[in-house]
Amino acid sequence: MKIFITGASGKIGKNLSNFLINKNYFCILNSRKKIKIKKKDNYNYRKDILEKNFTIPECEVVIHTASNTPDNNNNKIAQNQIIDKKIFSQVKKNSKIKKMIFISTVAIYNKNNKSKKVNENSKLLSKLEYPTLKLKSEKLFLKNKKIKVYNIRVPGLLLTGKENNFISNLIEKIKNLKKFNIYNSSQLFNNLLLINSLNLFIENLIKKNFNSGNILLGSSKPLKLNKIVDIISNYFNVNSYVCWKSSKNKGFYLDIALAIKKYNFKPLSTQKSILNYLNKNYPKNV
Repeated sequence: MKIFITGASGKIGKNLSNFLINKNYFCILNSRKKIKIKKKDNYNYRKDILEKNFTIPECEVVIHTASNTPDNNNNKIAQNQIIDKKIFSQVKKNSKIKKMIFISTVAIYNKNNKSKKVNENSKLLSKLEYPTLKLKSEKLFLKNKKIKVYNIRVPGLLLTGKENNFISNLIEKIKNLKKFNIYNSSQLFNNLLLINSLNLFIENLIKKNFNSGNILLGSSKPLKLNKIVDIISNYFNVNSYVCWKSSKNKGFYLDIALAIKKYNFKPLSTQKSILNYLNKNYPKNV
């Protein structure tokens, strides 16, 4: 089976590529940058998706991770729609493709969801440019009825210790004894996912023939934010300098029941995910 991966030099794409190659999948890695590949059968397809002569090589599965994010390409976010339309067009032209996996985001949900649980059908959505374009692309890709399409709504990913999301920033602030504000100490939270959990889930989509759809991922057993702060503080054996504030509107957590029931997702608990991340990136014996 040949798998074409866009954005293969990015954090998600690079980690996923290495995971699949180590599992002996044949991967074609699309990136503007040169990529070192350990196994010779796999190769680097160095083409910018925005180039006129960009085409998707012969493959059975497309995993589309390429995206300009607010973190590093805020002025290029509008290009995402052009990129995604190009991928959609190329997938339709390639009769060999049987599945497409699109990396979307939980940022599509409005931050002011009144501390409620959100799922694939929630209606209170963000109006910011980046998540709005992600949502449009989800709808676009699902128009292709000839293949299986999986739009994965990914929460804050935990990878290397250098992320810029709520949990990684919270860890850095507690570890470095910084003062900071958090809203709603009793807010439930499971808006996180270890990169290996995502990789395993994507492999599961590749191997099995599930129905197309939007899929919300996260950790299981949501915890209150004050409990999460305690877990991190206890890990570093420090006191946290949190100023707790309250808002009836802010916050949401994730209902991942559909992913578990219909897509065989096997999530780690929120506590175990955080501790695994801490142990990997902040080992106590170093």
